[in-house]
Amino acid sequence: MRDEYREMLEDGLDDDEATQRMLDAYADALDDPDEATSVWLALAVTQSKLGRLDPRVRERALAAIDKGADLARWSDTPRLAAKRRDVLDKARAQLTGPQPQRKKVRPPSRHVTDLQPGDVLSYRAANGNLVLLRVARIDNERHSVAPVLVALDFSGTHMPPQPELDSLADKSRTPFRLDGSRLPPWASTSWRVAVFKRIDYDIAGFQRVGRTTARPGDPDFRTSTYGSWQQLPHELERNLTDAPATFEQ
Repeated sequence: MRDEYREMLEDGLDDDEATQRMLDAYADALDDPDEATSVWLALAVTQSKLGRLDPRVRERALAAIDKGADLARWSDTPRLAAKRRDVLDKARAQLTGPQPQRKKVRPPSRHVTDLQPGDVLSYRAANGNLVLLRVARIDNERHSVAPVLVALDFSGTHMPPQPELDSLADKSRTPFRLDGSRLPPWASTSWRVAVFKRIDYDIAGFQRVGRTTARPGDPDFRTSTYGSWQQLPHELERNLTDAPATFEQ
């Protein structure tokens, strides 16, 4: 609920409209005695921290605290009830004390990539080989826009012609055991790569060298490996440490 309210402000809603939308969205919870205190408190405390405490929300939150229904939920566990009482006391002090200045709430900054699904990136490894990565999809989320890359099953020092590029399969992952041993080469073959400290793919040593055909499932492709552009070369070099260079004539 705190995140939803803040995101509304980030998107430019004024205080009154954001408050009303939250109350409408949580109307059912506000009608539930077991949930109402948590809703009023979450909204009131969040507003207070941002210097935007609505007097109506403040009064309803204080009334919910005074009613004591929230503490009754913890009556069977005295230790937890005491901790909850401390939380409620701190909330009351915050809501009744001096309020901070109204804070500006800005949208989150996002690096918008110029990569597109189907783009192919190359990385020249220390052993001379090219590593080819294709953009399977673009992860477009509130806080970031980042490509999901998949390694292509390729070994060589020069770019393959387009027909061969289109026929390259995705590289298969190497199974490994979670026993503390060193990861084998290509334990990960896909990555969601974000810009960190303004380092984008070109600065990190990658070149956009072409495009390839889409693969089934690409629009919904997911990966469990996350990182930055400056981390990815180290990962690729680790995968190639034991692989001999392949030099073309």
